[in-house]
Amino acid sequence: MIKIKFIFQFSLIYLMVFMPLVMFGQTGASYLTMNEAIDRALEKNNLIRASEFDVKKAAWDKRRAWSQLFPTLTLNSRYMWIDDSTYALRDFSRYFRSDDNQSAMPGFDIPQTVFQKSYFTSVDVDWTVFNAAILNGISIAGKSKKIAEMQNESAVNSALFQVISSYLNVVYFTETLKWQEEYLELSRLNYEKAERLNEAGRYSKMEALRWKVDYQQQKSLVKNSESVLRSSMSMLKRVINFDMDGEIKTENTIPDKLLNESKKIQIMSDDDLLKMIRLDEDKLVEANAALAAAKSNEELNKSLYHNEYSAFLPNVSLSYQYAWRENNTIKLDDYSPETFMVNFSFPIFTSFRDVTKTASSYYAYKQSQEIYNDDLKNTRFVLTETVNKIINLKTQIDLSKTNVEYNEYNYRIAENQKEKGLISNMDFIDAKLNLQNAKLTEIKNQYDFIAAMVELYYLTGQLNSLIN
Repeated sequence: MIKIKFIFQFSLIYLMVFMPLVMFGQTGASYLTMNEAIDRALEKNNLIRASEFDVKKAAWDKRRAWSQLFPTLTLNSRYMWIDDSTYALRDFSRYFRSDDNQSAMPGFDIPQTVFQKSYFTSVDVDWTVFNAAILNGISIAGKSKKIAEMQNESAVNSALFQVISSYLNVVYFTETLKWQEEYLELSRLNYEKAERLNEAGRYSKMEALRWKVDYQQQKSLVKNSESVLRSSMSMLKRVINFDMDGEIKTENTIPDKLLNESKKIQIMSDDDLLKMIRLDEDKLVEANAALAAAKSNEELNKSLYHNEYSAFLPNVSLSYQYAWRENNTIKLDDYSPETFMVNFSFPIFTSFRDVTKTASSYYAYKQSQEIYNDDLKNTRFVLTETVNKIINLKTQIDLSKTNVEYNEYNYRIAENQKEKGLISNMDFIDAKLNLQNAKLTEIKNQYDFIAAMVELYYLTGQLNSLIN
């Protein structure tokens, strides 16, 4: 009984401890929907996190720029010790003392101003009344913050675009690989059958070799799709910051949200699609975060250029000091002199340093202006190309559906005729390959259409509509 009880307890421990590990090992791959992949990218993508830190930095830089306008309050305290010889040379009061060096000479009351050990304490207040560079710095810091926010939005949209595109590629090549593996298995069976028939003298060597070529072609297609699928999966892992050695399982079909949006695009007329990209400059900048960041960068460089003129303007500041007389004790005495100063400085000649710096800033501004104009034109060009791609693919999708229908019908006829010996083996292989290519073309057109739609939504700032 004791032995049976021990075996039962050991079995129970095994089931509780080891079986979950075995099950985890069998289902260790992480299953991610497209929205879950997006959520992970928003949380863990390095570029998004870096841009978020940049926004926080810009916010603190703006606060620092405003802080330059406020006065500063400083408590200063100083301790100083000098050697005997230096002390003897500095203490002139000793020349007015009597010979015993203990009391002052008659008629002289010279206070001691030099001490071997001395302490000095003061409270200083400084306030800049007018400084054009500080005033412009506030404007520059505000524009820098705006740029950081635009770049953060651009980084988020770029990451979303990469996640959706990478996820679609993984689903596409997974589906493509499934079809190719089915055809590979069919080719393998036909090739083995052809070898047997050739050995039995019922197939010619040419027909057997034709099946062998078909089998090798299918193997090559499968290997190529496996490589592309691995690359697409690696890209998806990179953008969502997933362990490269980990496994991810995605949805087997295109997400419903993308399918529903693609149906809306398919029923739109060509003119309606072209109207989507006919935006004026302000609306396009508002919709496209990357373009908005380029525009903000141009405005920032313009402010930096204007700020250089502050070097030619005067500066005015106020200073106030409340101090305690320097003596040989740290204790604050009753004698506390106050000092108030108005500082005015005006640059007259700076060896052309400010002139050359202003010219340099001007051309930096003009450079950023040209870059923005080029980005604007390039965005319009890409939008036009994307819409043209969508319009062409709409026609290709209809054509590929009809082509699949035709080749399915043709393949069924060829299969029946082959069984009756009415067509050659090569004609049957051609019918099979035509059907395979037609189906793969249909799949490719559908995925290319959705990928182009995603790109259009990305360029026009509508990516959020693709996320549930």
